Amino acid sequence: MAGELGQQTVELGAVVRRAAEDSYLALRELVEKSRAEAEGRNNGQQRSDTEKKIDLLKFIDRTRQRMLRLHVLAKWCQQVPLVHYCQQLSSTLSSHGMCFTQTADSLFFMNEGLQHVRAPIFDVPSAIEVLHTGSYRRLPKCIEEIGTQNILFQDEQKPALKKLSTLVRAKLLETSIPKEICEVSVTDGIANVQVDGEFKVLMTLGYRGHFSLWRILHMELHVGEKTGLIKLEETRRYALGDDIERRMAVADNPFMILYTILHELCISLVMDTVIRQTNVLRQGRWRDAIKSELISDIHSGTGQGGNNAVMQLGQDGESDSSGFRIPGLKVNYWLDEKNSALAELDSSPFIKIEAGQDMQIKCQHSSFVLDPFTDKEADLSIDLSCIDVEALMLKAIACNRHTRLLEIQRELRKNVWISQSPTEVVLKREEVHGEGFRKNVDRRDSNDRCTNEVLQVRAYGQSYIHLGINIRSVN
Repeated sequence: MAGELGQQTVELGAVVRRAAEDSYLALRELVEKSRAEAEGRNNGQQRSDTEKKIDLLKFIDRTRQRMLRLHVLAKWCQQVPLVHYCQQLSSTLSSHGMCFTQTADSLFFMNEGLQHVRAPIFDVPSAIEVLHTGSYRRLPKCIEEIGTQNILFQDEQKPALKKLSTLVRAKLLETSIPKEICEVSVTDGIANVQVDGEFKVLMTLGYRGHFSLWRILHMELHVGEKTGLIKLEETRRYALGDDIERRMAVADNPFMILYTILHELCISLVMDTVIRQTNVLRQGRWRDAIKSELISDIHSGTGQGGNNAVMQLGQDGESDSSGFRIPGLKVNYWLDEKNSALAELDSSPFIKIEAGQDMQIKCQHSSFVLDPFTDKEADLSIDLSCIDVEALMLKAIACNRHTRLLEIQRELRKNVWISQSPTEVVLKREEVHGEGFRKNVDRRDSNDRCTNEVLQVRAYGQSYIHLGINIRSVN
């Protein structure tokens, strides 16, 4: 907005730019005029050199005066304290004006808020009467006769539960159930939704008084280790249940929301447990035998250790994959102490434990290995209800050694100088239980067993040469 007369302001840069443009246009006009006179020399239209020099001198003097004034104006703006003081005063006044505006807005909204937080007028005499006498004489007789009935009578409970069970079954038939949910049953109006090895939820209808919405009654996780299942704190379970109920109420497929949230929570807890157990093994008697690193941090070069996964979900209840990734774990074993650390991890076999694209825990070995008991491809997996990383490592080591012994056996059978017939190169297996097992391995679980795999080779018609190593495998 334009100010009053005498109070308009112009930026110094605009003044300088305008002066430079005017000087440029004047110089250009002078040059064009001289060029036109030079072209019209044959027609007799020509000025003397003195007149040209006088015009040029006038232009130089006029431009010099203008630039000198700009220079004086610029130095005056920098040196006069009044300008700085006025600028500071203007800034202060602007800040005060903003504060006054914000204060007025805050007072306006506070006035509306105070209308809702006003203390009600308590009926103190009636409260004293109820406290001392235990009754209220002013209560109407009709209300006193009606009384309050919070629960159903015994003969009314069974028909009510039967009707509620019918409503729950009808609601389940109308709702799409994910294929991952293995069990859905209804008993006494309560739906039992369960996924093996992950979670179990008891639900019914009646969320916030709406009988078409689902309400969670109880929720428990089936993820754990040998010490027991993982239990959620009471406050955390209530908060999680309330959040799931709210998301299911506005979703078109509520059971998919339920499964997505709890499944990702279980997978996060499983990976946290795997990382923690691996760190315990690395600090214990597996200290020099294994090395581990997070798959999500391999490329960034960060150190080893656990990572607390945090579940991030979008507004619709689906997983937000843009900023959320459950970390995986890579565990190397059979480390070579002679090599460097980098070459050691590149050459040693490893197990990779991570959540795949289908959000299922997968265990992959670095190479193809065979199960010593079935001679088929080894199935390396983790029991979510009893997570045991050490048992997984021992099984992988046993399968890897068995596979290598089979390769050695195959090569020895091809050697005509060592083996004369296939029966002279035999891979035998002996099982040792109880005390014999405890001598080799420091463990107190009698259900485990130690398998001695021995490769017997007859060389040059002599007695058998035994090649092998003790391999512990866990059922």
